Amino acid sequence: MRKETGLRPHLSIDAVGWPRWFVLGLLLVVAAFAVGASRMSAASAHPFKARAGGGALRIAITGAPDPFDPALLGDNRSIELAQNIYEGVLGVNNAARIVPALASTWTRSANGLVYTFNLRHGLHFGNGDPITAEDLVYTYNRSLNPKTASGTSFFLEDIKGADAVLSGKAKAASGIKAAGKYTLKVTLAHKAGYFAAEISRWPAWVVDSKVIARYGKGWITPPHNIGSGAYELTGQVGDQQYTFTANPSYYLGKPKIARVSVSAVPDSTAAVSRYQAGEFDAVVGLSAAAILQAKANSTLRSQFHTTPIERTVWLEMNNSKPPFNKLAVRQAFNHAIDKNAIIKIALAGVGTPANAWLPPGIAGNVNAQHSGSTYNVGLARQLLAKAGYPDGKGFPSVELDYGINYGEYAQVYELIQGQLEKNLGIKIGLKELPINAFNNELTSAKTRPLLWGYTFGFDYPDAQELDQYLGIRGAPYNYDGYSNKTYDRLVAQANAESNQSTRAKLYARAENVRLADAPTVPLYFVNQNWLVKPNVKGFGYSPLYMHPWRQVSIQP
Repeated sequence: MRKETGLRPHLSIDAVGWPRWFVLGLLLVVAAFAVGASRMSAASAHPFKARAGGGALRIAITGAPDPFDPALLGDNRSIELAQNIYEGVLGVNNAARIVPALASTWTRSANGLVYTFNLRHGLHFGNGDPITAEDLVYTYNRSLNPKTASGTSFFLEDIKGADAVLSGKAKAASGIKAAGKYTLKVTLAHKAGYFAAEISRWPAWVVDSKVIARYGKGWITPPHNIGSGAYELTGQVGDQQYTFTANPSYYLGKPKIARVSVSAVPDSTAAVSRYQAGEFDAVVGLSAAAILQAKANSTLRSQFHTTPIERTVWLEMNNSKPPFNKLAVRQAFNHAIDKNAIIKIALAGVGTPANAWLPPGIAGNVNAQHSGSTYNVGLARQLLAKAGYPDGKGFPSVELDYGINYGEYAQVYELIQGQLEKNLGIKIGLKELPINAFNNELTSAKTRPLLWGYTFGFDYPDAQELDQYLGIRGAPYNYDGYSNKTYDRLVAQANAESNQSTRAKLYARAENVRLADAPTVPLYFVNQNWLVKPNVKGFGYSPLYMHPWRQVSIQP
């Protein structure tokens, strides 16, 4: 799960590029290592390369990315940038479908346990080192090694022997083998119909063991940050400016843009003004204020783009404690909140009301089955009275906690605060916390609040990620304490199933079970919003991430 910048685990949320692996509910902004020096051009550093394509692309993002070590990536911004430096055997295309990447073909055994990846011949790292199956064996075991301290090593935990490496009892997983120079065989400990999606993610992006051995922790800074992708990180100034140079020897052909400059600008309204002044070719992760700023200007309005991404924002209720241990209370909250008003007022009209947990586009989502508005004040009041709190009388003191993110989040929760008082007679407090403090509060059952804002952004297009890591009983991020044996059984069946159509039906059944129990209040599905100059072609967003830069070109 990606944390993205969300309330995306890397379960990440992010209309603005928030953390996606388990940084739910929060904006994980980890400053990268500061380095003032720039690296010489890729062509001069690596003489075997030809010259790359021409042009330069200038992008403004909302915050500093993580250091560019695939095993340590934790938020959307970092992943979106790093996907241009690194690749794995499989990838995800712009339609959020799993496709071959470094592997030209791949197969799964009849019993669903053995995956065979056939690497393309002639692959090289950016420094010219050849890429072989042994490099992938090294990469997977490195991500699993507890000394690496990867926050997303669980993406690989379904591999046979991975548990021994994760626990420090072994240095290599028995299920990861090189069957020749160009063949990688991965044996799973159990059937996992989602494994192809997981193996496409960053802990499995190949790294060069020789570079890491030579430079140690310094390998992630220019000029040592070597990957297998279309670009290399060639310059960095603190945590504000990053320069990426095209890899002319990239296996899919030299990129059309020779250089990409990325600037971290936390205030997106300021970034929009600099965009107008000609400093940037694209600005991503627009806040509600920046969206209104763009819509108010005819030129900016024509350059404004928005698209749904696989991220949900919801209210979490502590199901194990009063008053939210009562189903009628949870249902009352679901019917008392006007989601359309939230989108119109707090999100500048950009987003989709959520009447389900899984977002549209993820197989197993049932939002279309629940497309009618859940907003029903009369029903909400009846349910609250049924729970023993007529007109809110006797309802205990409740505070809604949320992590500091972007301005629209405060507005969302302020609106909810007002709606609950008006519609149910319940006065709730609001508590805004720094992200780290918010995360720490949720992690401990002793400090976990009764009500809080949360978000999740998908890292790969499979319901397993949300259901397995946040939904089932005992899941590491099941902070609301939801528990239903039928739901858990359906999720387990779907996870183990190889037939994707059958998996989708099982996840849909599980989703409907969950919605009937109302453990949370789904609020809205997030849109990614950006500005881009009309002469920049191919720039945009898939349901998961920014399009790879190798797909982008700049016209004169």
